[in-house]
Amino acid sequence: MIATLTRQQTHQVEQTHTTPDHVPLVYVAAPYTQPDPVQNTHEVIKIADALLDAGFTPLIPHLTLAWHLVSPKPYSAWLAYDQNLLARCDALLRVPGDSHGATEECTFADEMGIPVVRPRSADPADCVAALASHFSN
Repeated sequence: MIATLTRQQTHQVEQTHTTPDHVPLVYVAAPYTQPDPVQNTHEVIKIADALLDAGFTPLIPHLTLAWHLVSPKPYSAWLAYDQNLLARCDALLRVPGDSHGATEECTFADEMGIPVVRPRSADPADCVAALASHFSN
């Protein structure tokens, strides 16, 4: 069972498999399209802030929202782009919530041998705790 950390504790997470030379790059896979891309992006940024504060480097595919507003691309193009980013990551954090794209990203991560870390909730502290547990093993 993964313990839930408070916001203050997220700053105190011990980084056993990280060094100044290697800070884990974590792909954040979470709902994007439904119910609202802007709100979902807002929520993922809160998670990413907590991950950054805890010593991880979060990769947020949701930030292509701004790019898409300026230069729209088909959904399939964004999924291919995301897979290229994911292939370079140390882990995928699968934030709970219904998402066809995040499910496909998990399948791709499994195929590539990239660990998929599943927190018990979308609460930023739970996301940090799940990654801290993964990287301390």
